[in-house]
This record gives sequence, C-alpha cells and structure tokens, in this order.
Amino acid sequence: MQNNPYPDLIAAWRDPRRELRSTVRVLAIVAAVVLCFTILFTQIFIGVQVVGSSMEPTLYGGDYLFVDTTVGIRRGDIVVVETDMHGGAGETSSYEWIIKRVLGLPGDTLYAQGGVLYRRQAGEAEFSVVEEPYLDAEEPWTVRSSFPEITVPAGEVYLLGDHRNVSEDSRSIGPQPIAQVVGVVTGWSLAAKDFFTGIFGQFARNP
Repeated sequence: MQNNPYPDLIAAWRDPRRELRSTVRVLAIVAAVVLCFTILFTQIFIGVQVVGSSMEPTLYGGDYLFVDTTVGIRRGDIVVVETDMHGGAGETSSYEWIIKRVLGLPGDTLYAQGGVLYRRQAGEAEFSVVEEPYLDAEEPWTVRSSFPEITVPAGEVYLLGDHRNVSEDSRSIGPQPIAQVVGVVTGWSLAAKDFFTGIFGQFARNP
C-alpha cells in the first residue's frame, strides 16, 4: 500500500521557517521597489510646482511637472534653473528656482527686434527667425521686445519666459550657467500636467 504524500506536503508548507523565508523575500522585494522609486523620483526625476505667470500660456501657476536631471539641454527645452535673481555688488544673494525656456546654447548669438527673436546658431553664418508657436498670439510681445546682439558664453544658456511681457529672464539677469540647471521638464509630465496637477493639488489643499 502506497503512503499518502499529502500530509507531508502540508506539514512542509506549514513549516515556520519556510513562512519566515517567504516573508523575508517579500519584504526584500518591497524594500527594493521602494528604494528604486525613491532614487528615481528624488535623484533622477524631481517634482516641481510652477509659481507665477512667466511661462503662460504653456504653463500656469500651480502646475505640477517633473524634470529630468540626467538629459542634455536642447534649444526649446523648458528647464528649471537655480539662480541668484537679485544678488549683485553689495546685495544679499537670493537663490531661487525659476522655470524658463532655453533659446540659446553656448556660442549662439541672439537679438530681438519688435517682438521677433533672431538667432544665429553656433557655427552658422546667418541669422534666422526663431519660430515660437508657444507664445500667446492674443498678447503680443511688447515689453523689452528689442535687445541688441548677445553671444551666449561657453558653459551658459540664454533663457526666456513664454510670457515675455512679465518674465524676468536672461534679458535682465543674463545667460545662466548650465551647471545651475536643475533639470529639463520631461515631455511626459508636460503632456500629463493636468493629471499631475489634479493629483498633487489635492495633497496641497488637504495636508
């Protein structure tokens, strides 16, 4: 007569050591997932909230986005920069994060005339009009809408807000060091900004 194997199998499954090992494995997996997400969303992708109206109509105050700290900067990117907005000779430094659009990379030369931006990219011989479909057609660029030629120094970028009539940007604070760029706004968070704003806005309203 053949022995019944099931009691032995049931006893093995009920072995406290086996349960402990399973619990440890589950906890290790959970800890690894939490660690990966912590690194991903504190070191690589950083969440930011837009303050002010300098990037309207692309971004509005209160919008939530994520910036990627690992990618290179391209013309047209929206970036977050840590900059000293008011520091100068005899003045107290006041570092803050600002969000602007990159219009010039090192070696580029730019100027504006009557609300039209012209750029000669590094290595090119001629200026060309910068097409800017993100500007608000119903509010033309009229404030500080002309400025003389400026060549972006090595290691810096030229930044402008999309709402040119109110934005404090490289027209007043000059080109900014690339080393102070916190990150580039990701395309996926820009596309889903209403979703992120709705989610994180609830936490802001209900602490």
